[in-house]
Amino acid sequence: MSIFTFIKGKLSNDLYIQVWENRIKVSNIQSKEVYDQEPLLAVEVKPNGAKQVVAIGSDCKNLDKKKYIVANPFSHPRVLLADFYVAEKVLQHVVKEMHASRYISPAPRVIFQPMEKTEGGLSAVEERAFRELCMGAGAREVIIYTGNELSLHDLDFDKIK
Repeated sequence: MSIFTFIKGKLSNDLYIQVWENRIKVSNIQSKEVYDQEPLLAVEVKPNGAKQVVAIGSDCKNLDKKKYIVANPFSHPRVLLADFYVAEKVLQHVVKEMHASRYISPAPRVIFQPMEKTEGGLSAVEERAFRELCMGAGAREVIIYTGNELSLHDLDFDKIK
């Protein structure tokens, strides 16, 4: 770990991320602040083919569906992660929201818990995809947790690790 990542980590909070098909809930373990919305992302496709994110979360619902593409990256009939790129953008936004008052981009430790479509456990591919998703959103350390929902009141990253 570089000294820069270490410093960014000291300025970041630990996050508990729970994902359902139609909901993403991110809790700041230290401050108990919670972000709870639908995992939607609206994209505008420019004439040159470039894509620009215009809204995330519930703000996407009121947009003109003819002008923007609205996607839910966690909506798929068989697995929880349907679109890696869109999911990463949603998580990047949420991580920045949870660290809005910081001047340096965050590098939080993350506990990631898929809340549905985990019958029979996660495959190695799913675990890696979720880990890479969190790392792409800026996490410096990730725990993929499957089991009962954790209580935010006595949650400790180091004990889960």
